[in-house]
Amino acid sequence: AVDEDLVALVMALGLSIVFVYLLMTFLFESFVLPLSILLTIPLASIGVGWIHYFLGYDMDFLGAVAGILLVGVVVNNGIVLVDYVNRLRSEGMERGEALAAATERRFRPIMMTALTTICATVPLTLGGPSDLGMSYTSFGLALIGGMTSATLLTLMVVPVFYTLFDDAREAAGVFIRQLLKEGPPRRNRRYRRTEA
Repeated sequence: AVDEDLVALVMALGLSIVFVYLLMTFLFESFVLPLSILLTIPLASIGVGWIHYFLGYDMDFLGAVAGILLVGVVVNNGIVLVDYVNRLRSEGMERGEALAAATERRFRPIMMTALTTICATVPLTLGGPSDLGMSYTSFGLALIGGMTSATLLTLMVVPVFYTLFDDAREAAGVFIRQLLKEGPPRRNRRYRRTEA
């Protein structure tokens, strides 16, 4: 039964990541840029593991469920940041300036969103077991730790990966345009004359 639950959680985690990625590709009209946001998910797992280890709690089933829930929560900060960067670039701002400006201007909204989520989770974390004997401590700790690490690291990591993936996208675009312009390479065939 434990193995079945673990497999179900892994499948749910994988599906949630796929659905979030597909939604972001539709939003940004790009298959590459959403990857810079998707990489914030491992940043949340750092906080989840650290807070359980530091406070001496074992991660239970509800903690794992909270980890899946974090997939849809932590990407919000990256979406806000990347969307603002794209908006500034569409207005004519250079990429580096747009990244710096977006990080500075979106810092306060991103931090306020994370803090409200964390503060709302504190009572659930500090509360004792329910009448059914179910404890939500691990669930709350996973949300708090994941939100904290993902929020702090997103502001540093997303601009870096955005730059890398944007360069990769531009390089791929140049390569494809050159390929379509010149066509596939032709092989020089040499025919031998046969003497009668």
